Amino acid sequence: MPRAFLLILVLMVSVPAAGTAQTGLAGGGDHASAPVAHALRATESIRIDGRLDEAAWASATPVTEFTQLVPTEGAPATERTEIRFLYDDEALYIGARMYDRGKVTTRLGRRDMSMEATDWLTVIIDSYHDHRTAFGFEINPSGVRRDQTRAGEGEDDSWDPVWEAATSVDAEGWTAELRIPFSQLRFNPIAEQLWGIQIERQIARNREFSVFSFTPTSQPGGIPRFGHLHGLRELRTGKRLEVLPYSVMRADNVDRSANPYRDNREYDASAGVDLKYRVTSDLTLDVTVNPDFGQVEVDPAEVNLSAIETFFQEKRPFFVEGSEIFSFGAGGGNNAFYSRRIGRAPQILPQTPARDVADAAGILGAAKLSGRTRNGWSVGVLNALTGREEVLFRDALGFDQRTTAEPLTNYFVGRLRRDFRAGQSVFGGMFTAVNRDLDTELLRNTLRSAAYTGGTDFRHEWAQRTWVLNGFVSGSYVQGSREAITLAQMAPWHYFQRPDADHLELDPNKTSLLGMSTQVQLQYRQGRHWRYSLLGGTTTPEYEVNDIGFQYRADRIDGQASVTYVENRPGSFLRSWQVTGSARAERNYDFEHVMNVLSVNTTWQHLNYWVFRLNGNYFLPSFDDRLTRGGPAADRPGSGTVWLALYSDSRRPLAMDVETSYQRNDAGGWNGFVGVGVNARPAPSWNFSVIPALFRTHSKAQYLGLVDDARATETFGRRYLFSELDQTTLSIQTRLNVTFTPALSLQVFAQPFISSADFGAPAQLRAPRSYDFLVYGRDVGAVDRLDDGSFRIFPEGREGLASPFVLSDRDFNLRSLRGNAVLRWEWRPGSTLYLAWQQTRDDFAPLGDFDLGRDRAALFSARPDNVLVLKVNYWLNP
Repeated sequence: MPRAFLLILVLMVSVPAAGTAQTGLAGGGDHASAPVAHALRATESIRIDGRLDEAAWASATPVTEFTQLVPTEGAPATERTEIRFLYDDEALYIGARMYDRGKVTTRLGRRDMSMEATDWLTVIIDSYHDHRTAFGFEINPSGVRRDQTRAGEGEDDSWDPVWEAATSVDAEGWTAELRIPFSQLRFNPIAEQLWGIQIERQIARNREFSVFSFTPTSQPGGIPRFGHLHGLRELRTGKRLEVLPYSVMRADNVDRSANPYRDNREYDASAGVDLKYRVTSDLTLDVTVNPDFGQVEVDPAEVNLSAIETFFQEKRPFFVEGSEIFSFGAGGGNNAFYSRRIGRAPQILPQTPARDVADAAGILGAAKLSGRTRNGWSVGVLNALTGREEVLFRDALGFDQRTTAEPLTNYFVGRLRRDFRAGQSVFGGMFTAVNRDLDTELLRNTLRSAAYTGGTDFRHEWAQRTWVLNGFVSGSYVQGSREAITLAQMAPWHYFQRPDADHLELDPNKTSLLGMSTQVQLQYRQGRHWRYSLLGGTTTPEYEVNDIGFQYRADRIDGQASVTYVENRPGSFLRSWQVTGSARAERNYDFEHVMNVLSVNTTWQHLNYWVFRLNGNYFLPSFDDRLTRGGPAADRPGSGTVWLALYSDSRRPLAMDVETSYQRNDAGGWNGFVGVGVNARPAPSWNFSVIPALFRTHSKAQYLGLVDDARATETFGRRYLFSELDQTTLSIQTRLNVTFTPALSLQVFAQPFISSADFGAPAQLRAPRSYDFLVYGRDVGAVDRLDDGSFRIFPEGREGLASPFVLSDRDFNLRSLRGNAVLRWEWRPGSTLYLAWQQTRDDFAPLGDFDLGRDRAALFSARPDNVLVLKVNYWLNP
């Protein structure tokens, strides 16, 4: 099927379009009214030193007219800015002079640092002139660079092109000089180029933000409203091939006392290579062989007592860069493509600590083709192959065994998108495929052999972009053995085994599932203040994308409406504010109400740039078809939530954020949260942040499990076990950033994490469609407490006919410390050295009560696991 998709892709991109993306109207504006900048071909070499002393700069026509967006919308910029453009056969040059009668504000930081508390110059280039995608280049007075790809209102700062910049500061302001090789941009191969261009200047001391191409905040803006860059002729794409070989050395000092096959101290070395090849000026092929991501920040610690896995953000550069093109089908809470499935942790593990297995399936190789053709097609194709991972373990008889923990797997994603009407209408499609080599019976009985997803999406804007209609339709198909598909039907987002669901039936003979998900949203912008939105969607019970996507819901019919009032013009007290009211209803395919919520969200910004937010939600009583995890539906009590946040002026050397929330339901359950963020910048070259957060939960119904019992006739022959739960979690995320030069920086992250869970007396659900629980030993039956802390439960009393069962004590205290430090040195353009140190500490105790002093001492007395990684790469452009 991937081959068929590639054939369709080639046919579609070769179809001649009625017009190229270089022509047409931008939504809400037209070419005739857009401001214009001119580029001049340089007749001499340009030295990038931040001084603009070559004669060619004086010959170029400067851009000088800038308009404020903040603080006084529509007023001329308070300081003069001059931007000039030159180019030669290899690169575009930008010379910028930012005059400033006040003090220039600057900070040192690593590449792609936050834009707070420093002046910035931003140049955004829509080189395809498709009014949808662009490349951003930013520089501050200290020479710190930021770069990103942009699409719509989103930014992807994982993109790290090879370009040069230099700055200088003097009594009249500051100067920047940029060199952007054409090999790092993508554009259509035509003789005379017309590019979209936006220039932005940020002055930190008065929080002024001014732009070259001005669009009032009351109108849709963004890339479709950019100005134009004229004068670029006969451009060359530059060298097509970039090679980035790298070597990695690793030293581990890890507690492997339970693993009889490995030493605590181990040393390893490996190598790999990344390739980038520009197939054409508008299509790029990226290849990685044996990739290593040892410099990536660790995931934060968490305690998850739900049936759904935690969603973690992708941080691996190969998969983050250009990920926007693969965004599809996120409506309804599911993601059709979740790149962290590639190289996932092995799924089939023996239940013994005496085992040796890789932390993740090794990525043997991956390739990605992306770009945009001259006919207006955006293309994204990704294929990755992960290797077969074995687990070596010692069985109960003491014999060593070996089996497959993760099969050889191929992942494919193909994406097409076509723009019309200068980006105001978009139509696209996506196809994904997962194919596994299941070489053992256990694998065949557990995992699906193949999984496919395909669909289309669209976006249509009209009436000067005041109306927007967008949506998608996605279909899924998975296949495997009868055992594997039975497990799929019992997954937490399906629960086909529910005994009271008339529309569901667990079919043990099925060898495939076929499902669909769709969503449509209509938005309307009325004048300067009002915004309206209507949304409807559905996901069928058999929809399944978790092999390559992220899924937590199916069997849903959704409807939502919202209205927003926005005021962006400063008044006597507030700089801006907005209020949104919304209502959402969700039903399952039995048309039962499973969620009804009313929400009000507000944001208020004071003239001093402090921001206050107040949100409230009220969940009406409904049914909960997930509480019993495959059992009958229960009641969902009504509940209310209040969330407040206060953010200080982030420009200040010391900034603080405070967030808190509280939720309570009609049954007496509640949860609360308070978090405080402090960000200190005592010097221009370093900053420190600490974010302590405290979570408290009192749940009236924490799921424990189920027991088959034919005498439990009211609950369909099973007893669904619950208890109350009191949980306390303290997390402190800390970060230290030290920048020695724009090319040399140190980043440190550490997260102490302590969580306690005190489970109450075990109970059983009284009846379906209720939220009543019978506590063993009080309301029903009898309980004996065993020496190991577990419970022997007699459901109908010691003399009753129901069989007793044993339930373990679930109380726990988890203490964890995760941290890493990364020294990053860009020792030549495009070439980087990473020295990364990672430490983890973990401790577990069956206590249940929260004692900060005791738990903190236990955490820091736990044995640390240390990993040291040295990675060096070298950029070649042959």
